[in-house]
Amino acid sequence: MPLICGHDAPAYGLPLCGNEKTVTASPVCEECFDAAEGAPVGGEVETTDLPSGAGRVIDVAPTRGGLLLLDEEGRILLWETGARTCRELARGSVTVPDGSEPWCGREQTRRLHASRDGAFAAVVIDYGRHGEVYDLSSGAVTLTLENDGYHSDTVPFSLAFTEHDGRNVLLHRRQWSLIEAVDPATGEVLAAMPVEEESADWSGYFQGALHLSPGGTRIASDAWCWHPAGRPVAWNLGSWLTEGEGAWRTGNGWAALPPCEYYWNRPMAWLDEDRIVIGGLGEDEEEIVPGARVFDVSRVETDQWGHRNPVEVATFGGPEGAFFSADGLLFSAGADGLDIWDPVAGARTGSVPGFVPTHHDALAGHLLALDPARGAIRRWPTSGSRR
Repeated sequence: MPLICGHDAPAYGLPLCGNEKTVTASPVCEECFDAAEGAPVGGEVETTDLPSGAGRVIDVAPTRGGLLLLDEEGRILLWETGARTCRELARGSVTVPDGSEPWCGREQTRRLHASRDGAFAAVVIDYGRHGEVYDLSSGAVTLTLENDGYHSDTVPFSLAFTEHDGRNVLLHRRQWSLIEAVDPATGEVLAAMPVEEESADWSGYFQGALHLSPGGTRIASDAWCWHPAGRPVAWNLGSWLTEGEGAWRTGNGWAALPPCEYYWNRPMAWLDEDRIVIGGLGEDEEEIVPGARVFDVSRVETDQWGHRNPVEVATFGGPEGAFFSADGLLFSAGADGLDIWDPVAGARTGSVPGFVPTHHDALAGHLLALDPARGAIRRWPTSGSRR
């Protein structure tokens, strides 16, 4: 059968559509299949054994000084770049409560967070209530964290480190609907969301996983609200940390993305300071199919009910699994490997078969896959995503 691409070569891959006016799929050659569907890209996936002295590692957190490791015994270890060994910086007491029952399959697990400079770390219980913050220069616990427990088993523990005016700042959920910013060394409150008012735009949201924009000017929470419906929200982080509660009197750039019934804890990543991409196409958990929706939170439209909604600038099917972003590209970690997407054209531009990253080391420019069973970590450079 002749190839619709016109090349004198063997047919390759699944048949593709020849033009926009037909649904007939026809065979093409390998070169054209790769051009249409995204060929494997460059950049070697490097597998490295975890350092001697580390126990069973359950989470990692990148810092400028190296990779922090959290092992099953609660030790926080520093694995410096190129080193074969690691050293203990702190030891925590955070554990998953005995007999904890998962809500809708959401198991309570320990999660490691760290400031970019490696000065502070936190261990929290996702889908739980408790956590600790550590000064890694001394190993001392500086803060004991506890949220109010109201439906805390439905969301990861809301926590993120950022920087403002040359100092480290810890963001965390104080109550189910309120995020506050504190000094991780002292617990001093630097900024807090105003106590909710029923009429306030930001009221009524159960705050979830926190996602910082690359430059730290905005933050998004993978939140939900009654009845229940997942509804991510975003706001201006810089103005909030500068002006405190006063920033909210002028709206603080608040944006609520479209709701989806019973669906949150979804893939999410910032492409830049204005555009955020969320995973899943559909309006109900039972209807969700793989895909991505891109919103520009700096642009809003007012609907017939007077609600201000961020502009949706792209929608396309395909991406699934965890989302990451670098250099304006979207990376989706599906079950079979990593896919790379142009979020403007909605096209898959490449893939890394068999590599399923779990973390993003933006400081080093790598996606990481922690493999606790093998005692190893795999790295792939995001610079390899452009052929």
